[in-house]
Amino acid sequence: MRGLLLKDLLLLKNQRRFFLLFFFMSAGMLLADFNSVFVINYVTMIFSLFTLSSISYDEFDNGYAFLFTLPITRNQYAAEKYVFGFVTGGMGWIVVTIFAVAMNVIRGRAGTGELVVMAVLYLFISLLFLAVVVPIQLKFGAEKGRIVLIVFIGVICSAGFVVARAAKTLQLDLSSTVAAVSALSTGPVIACVFLISLAAVFGSYLISVKIMKNKQF
Repeated sequence: MRGLLLKDLLLLKNQRRFFLLFFFMSAGMLLADFNSVFVINYVTMIFSLFTLSSISYDEFDNGYAFLFTLPITRNQYAAEKYVFGFVTGGMGWIVVTIFAVAMNVIRGRAGTGELVVMAVLYLFISLLFLAVVVPIQLKFGAEKGRIVLIVFIGVICSAGFVVARAAKTLQLDLSSTVAAVSALSTGPVIACVFLISLAAVFGSYLISVKIMKNKQF
């Protein structure tokens, strides 16, 4: 797996200008006093998406047929994509979170601890994001995978709209539920999100392994 991870990291060298541009843009957003949590979440998700680019590189020009002549297994290949996504997303998350916390301290604002907690939560949510997009990309490829992902997001948004409409029709107060969750101590909430993320990634990994084993090259 280490060789696969090194391969994908070396491929990122070709996109180093994009990395720098994105970091400068993120720094500009924080300097312009954009919502720090939004910037952290956005950067983490975008950098996690580089794992999809690596899968597209592997598919290009019959690349899978070459890769699997090397001493790697399909299990290792699937696992490496999750590790790579977490590494790239984690790198972006660390840099932007440090900058966001520094700007919060320089501006003399309270709530630095809450900012760090929200940043950690979004880091775990990025794992849930990887759990969804990796098997979709492996199953359908770059073009069809993009369409399937858009449809999936549309279904999630539609479900949220339906729930909100149903709550309004039944006169349920969702805000009280949100307030009750917010009132909980941050430790259990973070632990719960972390465990859910790990379970989702593990289940997604098993699906990805099955997809890779069924592929013919």
